Amino acid sequence: MIYPWQTQAWESVQQAKTGNHLHHALLFSGEEGCGNDTFIQEVAKGLLCLKPHPDGIACGECRSCQVFASGAHPDFMSIRLLEDKQAILIDQIRELNYFLGLSRSYSLRRVVIIAPAERMNINAANSLLKSLEEPAPDTHILLLTAHPAVLLPTIRSRCQRARLPLPTHTDALQWLQQHNLQHPAKQLLASTAGRPLAALELDTTDTLAQRQQWLTHLAECVQGQGSITAISAHWEKFDKSQLLDWQLDWLLSLLKQEVGNGEAEPDDKLRDLHRLLGQRRILSLYDKLLELKKLSTHPLNARLLLESMLILWRQTN
Repeated sequence: MIYPWQTQAWESVQQAKTGNHLHHALLFSGEEGCGNDTFIQEVAKGLLCLKPHPDGIACGECRSCQVFASGAHPDFMSIRLLEDKQAILIDQIRELNYFLGLSRSYSLRRVVIIAPAERMNINAANSLLKSLEEPAPDTHILLLTAHPAVLLPTIRSRCQRARLPLPTHTDALQWLQQHNLQHPAKQLLASTAGRPLAALELDTTDTLAQRQQWLTHLAECVQGQGSITAISAHWEKFDKSQLLDWQLDWLLSLLKQEVGNGEAEPDDKLRDLHRLLGQRRILSLYDKLLELKKLSTHPLNARLLLESMLILWRQTN
């Protein structure tokens, strides 16, 4: 499935493929919760398909498509976070390097997906460099990230970059309203900075309440209220990368409001934060939290990482 807001990005990939100048390493970047993972899955399927449709969509019927659907395609490899792991590990990239040396089975190409690419630890990222520098023939490595700045510059420089867009507020709202929702669509979009798939997921879990509680705790820190030790203890077992992503999302939403580019109306708590922080502090916080993002997958003391986040919000400048 290609979502309506991804049509132009899809056509660009297909033009490169048809013209035989699709890069061996493609770095797709875009905000999470917009269907970007589905997009690169469709790119992979189309590259592997033996009889793709004229628009590049996989036929779904050939032997390659059938084997892909079964999750056992010998010419395809997906590198993801292992269960209970915070980072993509070097052993996974070593398996990838071995895979790239194999002969093809069904398809004209081999395809690899690495997502989320920014979660590779430093050893894994360095191990990937050789495969990017000396590409195997008829192979495409598709990297997906929501935070390209976290990736090593040497990784970014060896990839052809493609930006996957955030849908307009109108497109996101229309898509979201096609589903049976428990919460108002506008509230869900405001809570997810206009990202429709994140909004849909938010509607079906208790994540909305968790996000609002985390935002409340951050607002307390900004106002010098609450205990950093107590708040850290409360969130210690939560995914630190997720907490950082929420903070970065909120700050980015506030920055868009500053420049008049925020289509989703922020909720009351975000408006309060906007008033309390001001543009300069929002920018400073965003940069500092982005630096912490690089540490979120390291085996650091979880409580210390959380306290570092909260201290940033409590600082006055």
